[in-house]
Amino acid sequence: MAMSHPNACELTALGHVLVSPSQATGNMTMPMITIDGGTLSYGVSGAGPPIVFVAGLGEHGTYWMAQVAAFSSAFQVVTFDHGGVGASEGQPPYKVEQWAADTLRLIDHLGLDRVHLVGHSTGGAIAQVLAADHSDRVASLVLGATWARLDARLRKLFMFRKRALYEQVGFDQHSASRNTPQEIAAARIDALLAYDAGGRLRSIRNPTLLIAAADDLLVPWQLSELIAQEIAHARLVKLDHGGHHFPRTQVEAYNTLLLEFFRAHAERETPSAGLRKSAVLNPTLIA
Repeated sequence: MAMSHPNACELTALGHVLVSPSQATGNMTMPMITIDGGTLSYGVSGAGPPIVFVAGLGEHGTYWMAQVAAFSSAFQVVTFDHGGVGASEGQPPYKVEQWAADTLRLIDHLGLDRVHLVGHSTGGAIAQVLAADHSDRVASLVLGATWARLDARLRKLFMFRKRALYEQVGFDQHSASRNTPQEIAAARIDALLAYDAGGRLRSIRNPTLLIAAADDLLVPWQLSELIAQEIAHARLVKLDHGGHHFPRTQVEAYNTLLLEFFRAHAERETPSAGLRKSAVLNPTLIA
């Protein structure tokens, strides 16, 4: 399916809006496809250039409620639950590369040629693999609050989080696993402990935007800076605040950055495309 572009992008939900899951998904359906070792529950809303949103470690597709509400008026928005999470099924062991293959399987199933690929946290690692191994399927790449390889601090944090699943150290099991079974949550953490982008990043030639927050205490913005140094022509935008979950806490800033980025690269593919320019923000541009 060729990339098409709307004449106007009326993203009325760019701002800080409170939406219920039903409001956010609108006419979104939640079908399911078969993947290796399980199933993938997904949602599709809207029509236009496709955006595939990939959520973090224990998050469901509903993590992107504010983005579905904002972008489905002018884009085809795709979200999904990772295998073993939410309504999707899949047994361990897991690998980030497997999750990337699951994402590509969904893209193929939907008949999409090239997509705007957006990954946050763990979703960013998945998006790195997909863009590196299948660059022809990615129109543009957005990586938020993510890493190419774990530093010592982040590795210890994930090991602590895994231990907490069973020992309930520091926080309870419910908040740690997001209702995901302990063995599933632990195996997902194991996949992250094993992940290293290696030389993959240098093979990414897609337009790439990295977004990080200065006050992200989980994944420091410097890890995004390291990724930007390895991907040719990548841009890094550092938000002054928003914490780790800035797609939710800084909805207006985040959505506007995405819209501007999609707009710029839509115009490169189709110069006559008429996406409306949204309000200019003032995040810190690093590179």
